[in-house]
Amino acid sequence: MKNRVICLLVIGDKYQKQYEKLKHVFSDYAVKCDADLCVVREPLDPTFHRPLLSQKLLVPSQFLDYEIGLFLDLDIIISSHTPSIFEYLLKDKSFGAILDPRHTSKFNETWKHIPRILEESTCDYFTDRNFEYNENLQGSINGGVFIFRPKEVAILFSDYYYSDHNQGELNSFEETPMAYLTQINNMFESIDLRFNTQILYELKGTEEGKKVLETEKKIPKFIRKYYYKKTKNIFYPTKAYKRFIKDKLNESYFLHFAGSFPIIY
Repeated sequence: MKNRVICLLVIGDKYQKQYEKLKHVFSDYAVKCDADLCVVREPLDPTFHRPLLSQKLLVPSQFLDYEIGLFLDLDIIISSHTPSIFEYLLKDKSFGAILDPRHTSKFNETWKHIPRILEESTCDYFTDRNFEYNENLQGSINGGVFIFRPKEVAILFSDYYYSDHNQGELNSFEETPMAYLTQINNMFESIDLRFNTQILYELKGTEEGKKVLETEKKIPKFIRKYYYKKTKNIFYPTKAYKRFIKDKLNESYFLHFAGSFPIIY
């Protein structure tokens, strides 16, 4: 057993099929990082005290024999030039993830149709989900990629998971408690955005991306509708989209397709 682990949640047939298409990517990266690759195929809490997404909070407690771990969502591809993320977590920090790019042009363009999100401050984000404000709070995170020291965060996360705290109507599952607990305890590090480049922001938040979105309109509507129904994706992968993804992969480390955008393998 190595002292590093990359962990994936592959629960259900849908995600097993997705994993099969990308397992070589995860395996190759594990080798590069000198890490074990562990696949979790059953819910970590079969009683479902909280929803499945929230069970990411229980991931660290499953890997206490490791010094450090990396969790990845399955809708991620990894560039061949990506360095080991394990070298990027400071020794005095226990948890790392990217901060949401609030108040940037990409963020504002992406969410301009939802005023509540645009106007939400860091304070609002946490207090609206029933967390008490703390001056150490830095911001909301994306939970698709996070790096952690199991022995230092496992109890903190699992205690929250099994608590009665309720985030209310704006439930952000694992993301808000992970950000809150590690930030108020000075355990958090904001990692390089290249380790979680989100296609959502690149497409909807940039002029280049908007031009790519326009190319889909050239595809006959009946073809698009058939594709959406068959794949559950929200966008038809045009040639322009495929070129765009290739370019972004060259610029990034991890490319994250959250939002049901088609993954280009």
